[in-house]
Amino acid sequence: MFLRPSGLYTRLRGHDLFIWALVLQFFRWETTALTTVVALYQENSSMLLPVPFGIDPKSYRYFEIYAYGPYGLLIITLMAIAIWWYGKAYAVSLPMTLKRTWTLLGFCFFGPWLPSLLIDSFLVRHGWGGPEVIIPWHISIVALETLLLIVGLNNVFGIPIQRAIRLGVGGGALFLFLAGAVIR
Repeated sequence: MFLRPSGLYTRLRGHDLFIWALVLQFFRWETTALTTVVALYQENSSMLLPVPFGIDPKSYRYFEIYAYGPYGLLIITLMAIAIWWYGKAYAVSLPMTLKRTWTLLGFCFFGPWLPSLLIDSFLVRHGWGGPEVIIPWHISIVALETLLLIVGLNNVFGIPIQRAIRLGVGGGALFLFLAGAVIR
């Protein structure tokens, strides 16, 4: 399913896969918290941005372990709301609902993350988990997830490709902004 996005898009048009998308996103965010974020805490890795409000960086990183999962689900939900809100008028082959939009996002932002989990853990545990390595790596993952989203918006909902590109790139940018606002 993740190696053949076209098959996934076909299934999304005809089946309600919301629960699966929700489970996969929950797994994504909680697994990252329990592996990569814990390793960042243990290794005392450098942070991309300074911690706000004078909070101790070690305490902030510890808090991230617990907040990462719920915050990740919030990010996907806010992205789904924005993409659905701006895209629903352009859907021609299938009505664009918030639930279907969330489902599409849930799948598109899961598959490319799988290798990222392993590589992130490797990088952090070997002392290469600083911002100069992690940022370009994660931007490339988000770019791939965004590409899958663009193709999905076009294939699942029939949104014209130019509009799908704008919606997808906007969604990817929102992801990076929301992740960067809190995740260090």
